[in-house]
Amino acid sequence: MAPVSHNNDSDSSDSDDNTIILATLLTLCIEATRRRRRQSSIPRRVIARDHFARENLIRHHYFGPNPVYPAHMFRRRFRMSRPLFLRILQGLQQQDSYFTQQVDATGLAGLGPLQKVCAAMRTLAYGLPTDAIDEYIQIGESTARQCLIRFCRALIAYFSVWYLRTPNQADIARIMQHSESRGFPGMLGSIDCMHWECRNYRGRNSRPTMILEAVASYDLWIWHAFFGMPGTNNDINVLHRSPVFDPMTSGQMPPVHYTVNGHAYNFGYYLADDIYPNWPTFVKAIRHPWEEKKIYFTQMQESHRKDIERAFSVLQARWAVLRGLAYRRDRNRLTEIITACIIMHNMIIEDEGEFAANTDFGDNASATAHCELIQEGRSDWVIDHFDLRRQERFCNLQNDLVEHLWTKRGSM
Repeated sequence: MAPVSHNNDSDSSDSDDNTIILATLLTLCIEATRRRRRQSSIPRRVIARDHFARENLIRHHYFGPNPVYPAHMFRRRFRMSRPLFLRILQGLQQQDSYFTQQVDATGLAGLGPLQKVCAAMRTLAYGLPTDAIDEYIQIGESTARQCLIRFCRALIAYFSVWYLRTPNQADIARIMQHSESRGFPGMLGSIDCMHWECRNYRGRNSRPTMILEAVASYDLWIWHAFFGMPGTNNDINVLHRSPVFDPMTSGQMPPVHYTVNGHAYNFGYYLADDIYPNWPTFVKAIRHPWEEKKIYFTQMQESHRKDIERAFSVLQARWAVLRGLAYRRDRNRLTEIITACIIMHNMIIEDEGEFAANTDFGDNASATAHCELIQEGRSDWVIDHFDLRRQERFCNLQNDLVEHLWTKRGSM
């Protein structure tokens, strides 16, 4: 038995030697790989940014007791009043400690709260890339991107309960009173869809877009927002996926009661264009009206239905990020961005009232021209579309063909 034991010890020793050799070779390979990476990679250059000085400069320019830039310049650059900006900053600080002054491991002060919020605001207001604000705010590209993401999330978490709420009894009473004065008792607003160009979704005219469905009232307050469907869908496809009627069916929205022409109704409705289905919750214009009273109804319906289009125009004019190409591919990130813009839109409506429709910020000349081109093209399309479908032209053509064939009967 002794020789057998000797052979087992020899095999164990050989196995240990092989393990040591393999471990040594693996260590050498790892070191060689690290050495090659260090030699081939460009060393990172640390940019020295004076965060403390830049925070004080922003405070001196806009938030000091005697700021350099007056109130109208502040509204032009931040799209809102100074008190509303400070209210948003306070809410963000309560929701997320990221928007407070923090100190790193070396004891140096990091980015200040004004720098972080201003970086996110400038990105949304001007539609700038995240590295375009480094020179003034002194913030890196990746940090600016993180500021934008956390800004949108904290804003939604803190303010969405009130500014994306379902209309309560007081809201419905106010809306109904104004709708009654406009000749549409029971109207809760108007509904339509808007397209936002992005990179990874195909939409209208071969341009990648995503769709926002919204409901707005007479004061441009957006009560409902549903975003995320690709632009290849039409308004009907979006409607079938939208939760626009969930508050009504679930009982979250208070009941609506009104009387029209002696008949009582217990549900509200939205003004909509012709593509929407013939449901009692949608009031649409009459196609090809010929009676005087129907013509007048159609004119009034089309006029008041523009509330949602005005809301879209103000939303895009205020937040240029929604006018241009979305530079992020993640649909969840885009949803957070557009939801944050809608919340701030409603906050500005509440703060400024009728003055909120003033979107003369001095930087949307190109956007206005773009909208005019779209409207002009759509107008031409509508004219051509109905020109080919006019019943009177169909009858004229039919009568002309009848007469033409009758005169040619003898020569055929």
